[in-house]
Order: sequence, then structure tokens, then C-alpha cells
Amino acid sequence: MSTSRIRTTLQVCIADQPNRVFKALAVYELTDPYAVHIDFPPPPGSRDNVWTFARSLLAQALCPARRGVVGEGDIRFAEAEATDYLAIILHPGTPAACRLYARRDELTSFLSQTYRRVPAGSETDWVDGDWDRALVGLVRKMRRDAA
Repeated sequence: MSTSRIRTTLQVCIADQPNRVFKALAVYELTDPYAVHIDFPPPPGSRDNVWTFARSLLAQALCPARRGVVGEGDIRFAEAEATDYLAIILHPGTPAACRLYARRDELTSFLSQTYRRVPAGSETDWVDGDWDRALVGLVRKMRRDAA
């Protein structure tokens, strides 16, 4: 399975608890070309904590012209006080809401990597089950990029 990965440091802010900084892993997989996954390290003895959302939502959140909150579900993005960070809000509107901060440049770099792997609008080429055609397309793209 081919993936595009970047490790991103997120600052976790939960209600009245002191801030904790930890590493999370942003993952994009060719087998799920519409989605981005952020894997948060679980507490000892717990299961993985992976949040999945649309790649287009991340692109919208990182758009320089965007203002306000982006998203309508359990994952939303908002401006952070520090302009070089993006706020990721998990479970908005609930007492258990959690606000994370990720560096914009790391998320932008990660998103760019995903678009180099699978350009916007070509996602169906990767999910239609025709793996031979997808592999031929990838080899052609790699040859063009190498030229």
C-alpha cells in the first residue's frame, strides 16, 4: 500500500487542563484517495485514535482566502491566534470538545504531497478497482516527473 506521510507536532488544549505537546501522524493512502487520516498516539493500554476526514476539507481549511470555521461534522478547522498554526476542533459543540493546533506549513506540505500523488479530480482513477490501469497511470506520472 503506497502512502504519503508527514509527522506533525500538534499542541493539545483540553478545557482547563495544561497544554500537552505530542506527535501525531498525518496519513494519505492511495487506497482511500478522498480521505486524510490523523493518527494520534493512544494513551498506554488504549486503542489507536485515528480521525478521518475529507482531503478537500483540509484544502479548504488551508485556503489563504478562507475566514471562519470550516466543516460541519465532528472535525472542524478554524483560525488560530498565531497565523502560522491552524486549529483543528474535534467534537465541536460538546463538553468533550478538543482543540488542537498544527503548523500550517507542515499541513500545506503534506497536502501538496497528496496532490502530487493523486491530483484533485483524479481520485476515481484510484478507487474504481482497475488497479492495472491505476498502476500504468502512476508509472506514466513518475516518468513525466522524472523527465
